[in-house]
Parts: sequence; C-alpha cells; structure tokens
Amino acid sequence: MIILAAALTLGINLEIDLGALISRHNRRAPVATCGIKTVGYRISGDPGREFRYAGENFTIPAEGYVEVISLPKLTTYTVEGKTLPLEDGVSPLDAFSFRWITLPASASKGE
Repeated sequence: MIILAAALTLGINLEIDLGALISRHNRRAPVATCGIKTVGYRISGDPGREFRYAGENFTIPAEGYVEVISLPKLTTYTVEGKTLPLEDGVSPLDAFSFRWITLPASASKGE
C-alpha cells in the first residue's frame, strides 16, 4: 500500500510539458553570420619578388607564395612602387575565404 501511495504521489508531482518539447523540436537553428568577407590573401609570384602590405615588406620564398591575414581597412598593396587593389573582383575566394593574387610581371624582368 505504501508503494502505491508513493507511486501516486510521484505521478502527481511529475509534470511534463509536451508542448514545450514539441515547439523546441520545430525551432530553427540560429544562422551565424560574419562580417568578414576576405580572411587573407595568398600572394604568389616569382621567388625573390618583393611587395609591401600593411606597412611590412615581404619577399616571395621558394614555395612561390606568401599568405597574409587581411586587415579590413587596407585595400591595396604595393609592388615595384605601384599601388594595386586587393579587392579587384577578378581573383576568386577559395574555400577558406583567402583571395589568391598573382603579382604582375616585373618591369625589370626583360632586362
């Protein structure tokens, strides 16, 4: 008899809100957005070529490219004294949101 009374008491005190469980199941997951379009740049060219980005000078190593992190307020880089745009719309973004840029041909290469 005590077991039956305990079971009834437990049944009365236990409340399940099935409506909340169902509405939670139908809720859509939040969509994450990020304001960063380009994460970085993969700048390629002939080994030994130099360029300037974000106030620093870089030299293309034997691998043929340098990866730099994008700084949102910088939209240009400099090579051989020429300032060129980074966001030219021509070079696509890869799966990691890196923009691939090839340095223009060197003016002194033909000498």
